[in-house]
Amino acid sequence: MEIKSIDSEDLPTNTSQNEHFQSVVNRAINRRGFLKFGSGAAVATFLAGPLAGCGSSDPVPSLLGFKAVAANALDTVTVAEGYTATTFVPWGTPLFSSGAGATWGGTGSETAADQARQVGDNHDGMHFFSIDGTSSTEGLLVMNHEYNTTVSTTNYLTLFGPTPAPANTLERVNKAINSWGCSVIHIKKDTANKWNVVKDSSYNRRITAATPMQLTGPASGDALLKTSVDTTGTEVLGTFNNCGNGITPWGTYLTCEENFNNNFGTTVATSVDGRTVSMKRYGITAATSGYAWETQIDRFDYKKEANESNRHGWIVEIDPFDVTSKPKKRTALGRFKHENAAYAFTKDKRVVVYMGDDQADDYIYKFISTDKYVEGNQRANANLLDSGKLYVAKFGNGSTTGDFMGTGEWVELKLSSIPSSYTTYTFSNQADVLINARLAGDALGATKMDRPEWVTVHPTSGEVYVTLTNNSGRTVADEANPRTSNIYGQIVRWRETGGDAAALTFDWDIFVLAGNPTVTANVGTTKAGSSNVTADNTFNSPDGLGFDKFGRLWIQTDGSYDNSGNYANQGNNSMLAADPVSKEIRRFLVGPKQCEVTGLTFTPDSKTLFINIQHPGERGSNGSNWPDGGTAMPRSATVIITKNDGGVIGT
Repeated sequence: MEIKSIDSEDLPTNTSQNEHFQSVVNRAINRRGFLKFGSGAAVATFLAGPLAGCGSSDPVPSLLGFKAVAANALDTVTVAEGYTATTFVPWGTPLFSSGAGATWGGTGSETAADQARQVGDNHDGMHFFSIDGTSSTEGLLVMNHEYNTTVSTTNYLTLFGPTPAPANTLERVNKAINSWGCSVIHIKKDTANKWNVVKDSSYNRRITAATPMQLTGPASGDALLKTSVDTTGTEVLGTFNNCGNGITPWGTYLTCEENFNNNFGTTVATSVDGRTVSMKRYGITAATSGYAWETQIDRFDYKKEANESNRHGWIVEIDPFDVTSKPKKRTALGRFKHENAAYAFTKDKRVVVYMGDDQADDYIYKFISTDKYVEGNQRANANLLDSGKLYVAKFGNGSTTGDFMGTGEWVELKLSSIPSSYTTYTFSNQADVLINARLAGDALGATKMDRPEWVTVHPTSGEVYVTLTNNSGRTVADEANPRTSNIYGQIVRWRETGGDAAALTFDWDIFVLAGNPTVTANVGTTKAGSSNVTADNTFNSPDGLGFDKFGRLWIQTDGSYDNSGNYANQGNNSMLAADPVSKEIRRFLVGPKQCEVTGLTFTPDSKTLFINIQHPGERGSNGSNWPDGGTAMPRSATVIITKNDGGVIGT
């Protein structure tokens, strides 16, 4: 997230009258007959039932085999007792031993050419691809780099060094462009069991905000994707503002374009705004953007290239093992502020991709491929994400099953379903529906959510979990749920009807309502959180989310680290683990000052865990010097976590 008085994701662009998820929750609670305002404990108990569909309700041993870590506000990584955390591949790490970018000076003085051959900035979604599918000692670590930390239009906090930067130049913009995108890093353990970058490996690769990419799928070639440079609407430069990630069962990496709107503005001074309905719905500013790339490169000026922004906001598929392959923007999966992508299989082996649109009051989607996955046939699977149906979620209270609060349905985004009464925007064809998926969701009555972030699928039950990180601007409330400002967030889960990811209906409930029971004013209200939130594990703004293969749910936070007021005793952002059956939650790790904890991936033997620490010290003054310490400027970096006895993480 960017340094502003309020995060851009917190400012809704959804002006539709669609129902908000909180209204659905309120009805469900009231219908179930729970006590009214002042009986938060009763509501919280309801929200902490056992995981439906995961077997008997009889007590079972906890999946959490580590001692919980206390919250703190230190400028270091604190990990559970018996574990070691080691910093790895921070921003600027050279990928090659000679030529541009072969050294890191530590002052931010490197050039654009240097940055194009070094690990990028603001590490986020990540995956470890074993070199042979089974090795836990060698592989490709692939990660994306979300953005550059900014404190004003022309001052990049670390990219150009700790002193205030002058007005943008083309060199500066190109350096920023080269610090975004993705890094493919060949890594290997040495004889001392230490991970190292394999410099000069043929696999090492930087994919940046200027790398040529292909637009594929149903919207490829549409008039709305054509520009003066690309008159075919099939080729685009770069990927940026990538947040979480996903993978495919055929071994490729999915990077997810999120706040692309922040890179578009205009330098054309006229009295006319010039933004279309679509541009406004996606949050493009009417003035100079925060990064001001449009002052140097015309394609980022929406008055000079009206369609360029339509070419961003997609999921991009990258083959990490084929350095000659061109990344592909898969338009069948829709255009919005993608947070991450989690796959599942239907019972007949079609591929499903679950996705959240990370903005206040926006939606949850799923894609179902037309063709089936063919085990072991890379060629047959290569373009599975180019053909299928895209759906948006509508949550209702309805009848419930077991401990679930309500039901929901998946509504297909298709031109023929857009009601004639919807006049905010006129769709010209199905490609237009995908390019303007947000507007299609508005038209179809999708349920407004509190910033849907990461989605993950339970490895055995198939239940789907999503973090709703927060929505501080929400005003919907009633006696049963007095969160007029959802500053803490929650995790929602659903079970597809019949246990089939192809189903168009589902049951849903709330897995955890984050909160702070240590704040006196919260006691007895839902602001204290559900009953599985305690003084020992209190947290806010769940964001990163993922299951390990044993069914432990790992929760990463990206919220307030003020450690005071509503956030007292919560410390820095952290990583927790949860047992889906008992709903017990324990804090596993605490990050350094002013950071976000994000991204997670394991080696195949589950004995090495990689996570990312993003934007430590993002506020600048009195911030962080992690990971280099002393007076060094802060750098985003990966952290390698191992168990001291060599065992499986989390046990």
